Amino acid sequence: MKKEYKSFAFDLKQFDEDDKFFRFEGFASTFGNTDLVDDIVERGAFSESLKRQAQVPILWQHNMGEPIGRSVILEERDQGLFVSAVLPKKDTLVNGRVIPQMEIGSIKEMSIGFFIKRFEIDEDREIRILKEIDLFEISLVTKAANPMALINDFKSLKSLKDVEKVLKEFGFSNTKSRALISKIKEFSSQREAGDPIQCDVESNFNYLKQINQILEIKQL
Repeated sequence: MKKEYKSFAFDLKQFDEDDKFFRFEGFASTFGNTDLVDDIVERGAFSESLKRQAQVPILWQHNMGEPIGRSVILEERDQGLFVSAVLPKKDTLVNGRVIPQMEIGSIKEMSIGFFIKRFEIDEDREIRILKEIDLFEISLVTKAANPMALINDFKSLKSLKDVEKVLKEFGFSNTKSRALISKIKEFSSQREAGDPIQCDVESNFNYLKQINQILEIKQL
């Protein structure tokens, strides 16, 4: 099994503090919706994992060397995977960077690190249904990086054939793979020609987020 990561908009339900800890709660994953890489997390997908490990560490940007807290409540609810967590005030990373960024809203996503134990492919809809997930961490993460940086990183692969292979390894359909590669070619050709980017970056944001997720996995 390979490690996978999946990010969700940070649905912040509560943020407060006491003498020792900052506390927050929200949903780290949601059930039933199709995400940007054509996956659906099925309700009950975390149940076996939570029986084996009731709590998980909270990390900063998926960095195992930078734990910033731990979950105190971790459970499946109707909407998805609910987490309530504590972050220690004495941690300089938490106090000096994490909390200020959360307070101003620059940290808006949580992301789960997991292994897939069971899944099904819906060929008609070209989606992957995640039926059992082995959760090992939850991270506070930033939004997608600069689109041009993503393109430069992707160009470090030897060829677009390599890109296509990587995409297929991570469950992308042929249609999605071709669409992403088309965007890579479009951005790359304009950048190499020294021309300003003509295409609407905002309208292609979903493609860029997909690229970002694949790059994060590829760097492991």
